[in-house]
Amino acid sequence: MKLLTKEEEAAHYRSVVQGGTVGTAIGLVGGLAGVMAASRRFHTIRNLTLPMKAFLVTSSGTFVGIIAADHASRQYEAERNVNMRYLENREERLRREELAQMSFSNRLTAWAREEKYKIIGVTWIASIIGSFVLVGRNPYLTGQQKIVQARVYAQGLTLAVMCASAAFEIHDQRKGQGLLDTAKKGREAAKESSMPEHQRRDENADLWRDMVAAEEAKLRQRHKPLFEHELKEQQEALENKKEEQSEEKEETVDDNEDKNKETEKGESE
Repeated sequence: MKLLTKEEEAAHYRSVVQGGTVGTAIGLVGGLAGVMAASRRFHTIRNLTLPMKAFLVTSSGTFVGIIAADHASRQYEAERNVNMRYLENREERLRREELAQMSFSNRLTAWAREEKYKIIGVTWIASIIGSFVLVGRNPYLTGQQKIVQARVYAQGLTLAVMCASAAFEIHDQRKGQGLLDTAKKGREAAKESSMPEHQRRDENADLWRDMVAAEEAKLRQRHKPLFEHELKEQQEALENKKEEQSEEKEETVDDNEDKNKETEKGESE
């Protein structure tokens, strides 16, 4: 991570604003279309007040805009730093190879852990729509009662998903991969980049060390049976050598004993 210059900050700001604007526009259009379609289909949505409908539309625009702005920021960082992009591509390739060896349940768990915040947002929207549909079928509730009941259902489901995401985050923190650990690494990288040139580590050397270590780990993982076979052969050869040495020692001891006996016999005669 490097400190941005004023020109890079301006370019990053333009990229984030552009991505957020496009995402907000798409979210508003999608939210408006969803509210209009739901108003034609469901009586509860049709009876909502105008501020409530506007809130649903603007919430969709805000949600999509935030995600689009975040993606635009990450894309700018990837395009600016070629070395970091290479590392991310390498990590992504290793990640795909790792996922290919995992079972379906493990892949699903890994995907849920990586996309937990998107799942929370989508679950919140889906729970609101689903709860409105479920409560709207009850003819004994008024419109306001249906809204309150649907909101309770949506909040309960969203809270359950947030608890699951918190469990994933705690598990990631124990492995040193949580959000706090990532932010700490970012602060350390920023502090390092602000150090004088003679105190700064050689980033290219670190990059090449990481690349070599990753490729070695990849080769070891790919040829793991071969390495285990070679290690087994080396251990067997070492054991055979030890046995031969012990046999030679025993033969030497026997020869010495025979010589001693012959010497004693000659002296007695």
